[in-house]
Amino acid sequence: MVGAGPVGIALALACERHGLSVLVLESGHEQPDRLAATLTAGHVVNVRHHAAADIAMCRGLGGTSRWWGGRCVPFDDVDFARRPHLPGSAWPIPHQEIARWYEEAAVFFGIEPARFANAVAPWAEFGDVRCDRLERWTPEIDAGRRHRSQLAESQRVTVLLGATVTELHFAKHCDRVAALTVGDTKSKVRIEPPRVVLACGGLETTRLLLQAQQGRPHLFGGRDGPLGCGYMGHISGKIADLILADPSSAGVHDFFLDEGVFARRRFTLKAEAQMREELLNIAFWADNPPFHLPGHGNGLLSLVWMALAIAPIGRLLVAEGVRVSHVGPRPHRWARHAWNVLRSPVSTLREITAVLRARLLSSPRRPGFLVRSSDGRYALHYHAEHAPNDSSRLRLSDRRDTLGLPFLDIELLYAERDAQSVLRAHELLDRSLRRAGLGHLEYREPPEARITSILQQAADGYHQTGTTRMGMTPKDGVVDATCRVQGIDNLYISSSSVFPTSGQANPTFATVALAIRLATHLAAELRKSSLEPAA
Repeated sequence: MVGAGPVGIALALACERHGLSVLVLESGHEQPDRLAATLTAGHVVNVRHHAAADIAMCRGLGGTSRWWGGRCVPFDDVDFARRPHLPGSAWPIPHQEIARWYEEAAVFFGIEPARFANAVAPWAEFGDVRCDRLERWTPEIDAGRRHRSQLAESQRVTVLLGATVTELHFAKHCDRVAALTVGDTKSKVRIEPPRVVLACGGLETTRLLLQAQQGRPHLFGGRDGPLGCGYMGHISGKIADLILADPSSAGVHDFFLDEGVFARRRFTLKAEAQMREELLNIAFWADNPPFHLPGHGNGLLSLVWMALAIAPIGRLLVAEGVRVSHVGPRPHRWARHAWNVLRSPVSTLREITAVLRARLLSSPRRPGFLVRSSDGRYALHYHAEHAPNDSSRLRLSDRRDTLGLPFLDIELLYAERDAQSVLRAHELLDRSLRRAGLGHLEYREPPEARITSILQQAADGYHQTGTTRMGMTPKDGVVDATCRVQGIDNLYISSSSVFPTSGQANPTFATVALAIRLATHLAAELRKSSLEPAA
């Protein structure tokens, strides 16, 4: 197993439950180290739409789970359906092939039961919209820390830290991986595992395969095949405010405890509305105004912004990617934020004390806060599907890291159709809210500026999807329906990069469920091979 992020850890522990022995090779260590950081920091990214490599990827036990917020969201049935308006969107497996493992994934994250619906009248369903879908938040974001003792005590799982895989070696006919080269700056060794699973994140997994393809152009569907193509994330931001008809209904949209775990409701579009309007999947939720815009006039939001804007303090509070998004672009308006705080120092101190207590001292930690508005006005955050686009892709760079691997040239592109779908979804939500008498939307930009605003906010790099996608044939996908690399008997991929579509959901939860499914498949394959007579 290559990679000890949340997916690699979940897969290793699931393999152990099936009686399999696993060697986990992890490039980083338990604590951040300089060498591991340099091995990804040299990736060249499209800075307009993609997060910097050093905050989008993390080598080490726990991987990027050290940094994520902890939001767990399942995929939807519509994500797996054939959608005529989205060519190539159908998965080669039904949703049930992942959903049947959601309960085990929930246990892995400590959010059980895997209950992702909770209806409250009159918000359950209205028009084209439903508001009963839940996101659940893990109380311990770092999978390495959460499962460290279990890994250390395991008799079947061995984790080797500081071990970077630098090359895949193939058998003569390229039908199987014969060996891996593993090393650091001081030495390299060659190992020959019977089966190999790449679980080192969407970008790094694709990087290893692209390097292998350099000397064997026919692999992975060939040079013009799917490897590295169709790079997706999500498209998110804010273009409107949600105005509740009844301000006291705000509690429906805030965080709440469910079986000892924090959860929150989301607005989603019904599948039939998505099909009828030819839209991509999307979710919305009530949120605070952007912290960095002092025009909100709120002392609490300004004080939080000031803490985040002081980098050493902000990095202690949230992940760097989250910090950067909240701090916003320059110029920073320190004086106006300070004035917001000074206008109401007593209430600001009281509110920040409550937030810090809930965030840092409570168990489970509250994952966020929603500042209640007396007039029922809240920012509306959207998190939408990013359509596959072959021009959005990963390529190998001419530059190499310290261990000799080529860095990546990363191009994450968004199309106008992505933005048009987001805007049309807002219109359906607004219409449904108005007809139900529950509220309405107020846009922040005039109609002619809304598409531009959506595209200007479009950015990702954390949800690394689509570059080793699942398909029926090598021309359609890098892996088959079992996550085995097409044409290679003993090489598998466990990563969100196998997803043919991105859906509206953050990918980590579903990727872990898919990893647990893979463990079951590997166990069945090994049992089958042990029963076959020797040649």
